[in-house]
Amino acid sequence: MRLASERLTKSLSRRTKSLFFGDAAYLLKDVATGEYDTYNNPVITTSEIPIECSYTDKPAVETWRNYADIENIHAEVRFMEPRPAKGDRVKVVGRFDTETMTDQEYEIIGIRDRDTFGYVCALKQVSI
Repeated sequence: MRLASERLTKSLSRRTKSLFFGDAAYLLKDVATGEYDTYNNPVITTSEIPIECSYTDKPAVETWRNYADIENIHAEVRFMEPRPAKGDRVKVVGRFDTETMTDQEYEIIGIRDRDTFGYVCALKQVSI
């Protein structure tokens, strides 16, 4: 059995991104600024990283049995980079390249790393 070369892997990754990711979102990561408030807690800012993704509000909950609590999964998102972490948030801002939608914010509760094909994240709806 032969493994795929690095060139083939990068090519597949580029094609996946260009052909399948038509939605727009922001990956929201909380970052410590290095400063502390009056109670000696770190000051946190939210970094918004734009991502091209594929979003669905009809997740395949059975595939998440070993990764997350399936009762809390409301949606799924697929994207290539940057690397997500549990607890990060995703704000979906556009669907299908042109259609705009009401900004919807979700918390990442499960992550599957698909290597060349990026990440699939299980999302829990965040109430604001």
